[in-house]
Amino acid sequence: MNKILALDFDGVICDGLPEYFHSSRLTYEIIWQKSVDNLEESRTTFNYLRPIIETGWEMPLIFRAMTIEKNPTILFNNWHEFVQRIIKNDDISKDKIAHTLDIVRQEQINNNLIKWLNLHQFYPQVINRIDKYIQENIKIYIITTKEGIFAKKLLENQQLETDKITFWGKEQKRPKYESIRLIIDQEKVEATDICFIEDRLEALETVSGQSDLSGVRLFLASWGYNTEKTRASVTPESGIKLLSLTDFTKGDIVNLFS
Repeated sequence: MNKILALDFDGVICDGLPEYFHSSRLTYEIIWQKSVDNLEESRTTFNYLRPIIETGWEMPLIFRAMTIEKNPTILFNNWHEFVQRIIKNDDISKDKIAHTLDIVRQEQINNNLIKWLNLHQFYPQVINRIDKYIQENIKIYIITTKEGIFAKKLLENQQLETDKITFWGKEQKRPKYESIRLIIDQEKVEATDICFIEDRLEALETVSGQSDLSGVRLFLASWGYNTEKTRASVTPESGIKLLSLTDFTKGDIVNLFS
């Protein structure tokens, strides 16, 4: 089959909430030189806000935002305003936050790899399904806002043949719709030959908004970092389909393209 499966990583393959919380907290404490005291309350708010986060560098800002506003709902509904306010008032750049977060992760990998790996969980049967597609010679691209090397390290630990997977992380410095466009060019396929599974509706809508990508099969992973309200907003008219974990893990790639 001349079909290509493009997958987001966090929220589709891997549930990294414990690692997000741990590494983002360490990053916050390094940059702002303040400790996080109430870990359980912070964890609850962090998990609640995760669906609104677009890219990983924003996550350490959750801890800073919690010192400004205690109401999680207000933070959720006004997240982008809080991000811009913190960036401006604290004179901090997203590049510095992202770089510090990468260093924090790399130090954990270097000093206690097992602990870092164990902070990640994988959604039930997803690894088995990906392995099945690899054995069937289905081309798989992982397009993530995480560093590609981190995603690869995690899947290597799951004994997947990662040399048969193409990893495009944030180091590529391009939006996901551009990555989809590049896949079409490199693989010499049609837009209709690509299935893209993502847990952020906004990322899927951006792809669907590109006229030359209108044929890409777009699926919102209902098991990922999104809300019930977001899932309910997906309609057939949008060109995006809601995909359940059961349908993905027990289905067949032919069904995704039918």
